[in-house]
Amino acid sequence: MRIVTASAFLLLVYAALAQQPPAGQPENTGPNASIARWASGMYAYQTDDGQRQRGWERFHLNVHPDGTRTMIMWHDLFARNSQFSVMMRVAPDFRPLQAFANYWTVAGYKGSITIAVDGDRLRVTSDGPLGQMTQAVRAPRNFSIGSHPVSADGWHTWYEDLAAKGVQKSGQIYGIDASADLSRPLLGQLRPHEFEIVGREKITVPAGTFDATKYQSGGSPEGAVQMWVATEDRIMIRTLIPGRRTDYLLTEFTSGTNTKK
Repeated sequence: MRIVTASAFLLLVYAALAQQPPAGQPENTGPNASIARWASGMYAYQTDDGQRQRGWERFHLNVHPDGTRTMIMWHDLFARNSQFSVMMRVAPDFRPLQAFANYWTVAGYKGSITIAVDGDRLRVTSDGPLGQMTQAVRAPRNFSIGSHPVSADGWHTWYEDLAAKGVQKSGQIYGIDASADLSRPLLGQLRPHEFEIVGREKITVPAGTFDATKYQSGGSPEGAVQMWVATEDRIMIRTLIPGRRTDYLLTEFTSGTNTKK
């Protein structure tokens, strides 16, 4: 005989109720009204000469009617036996609102992290081998979250000043410690973020040809990280890191708009 505990029964009830439409409202048979438009894609991780594959990443982005964006990312860096699952939500101007991430490394399970942004406060809860830890950080106006998948890296420059010349230094990144060192908790730290707008370029990758904005950060033009970002959703098209001899290329991309006929 199978015994169902009271808590398990309540979960089943809640799950059933979540599938029911509100009283008196028929189920929707058209596009999802909570999604204004969407985009999906996949990246190849490879060496900068294209001779060796290092991993892959897939993402799905939903843009909601209020202008906020939710991106889900699955990151498989098999060259380092790392696997990250990340979900991030940002405001219409791309300032972070929420994030959740779950990390596996070559050393084992690193843990999970939940981030909530409330005005100028960033509240963090981390769970992992060291137990549960919390953190409260004052969040500047211009900041982003570095969760390590490349899909959302186009969001690091949302506060750019298009009229400025040279290196821009007005923002910070809350970078999550996703190292394989399990003695270090899965928390983060705000660090200055500097980048430069190189200009507009047409770039062709396996996913297609895009009119993109090119950025660079860190070091001389020969050694700087180079990034190409396109579309109104700041999709990362390519990231080239000469210092690590790595190249992240968008290999698949589809997008659409949910409109009722």
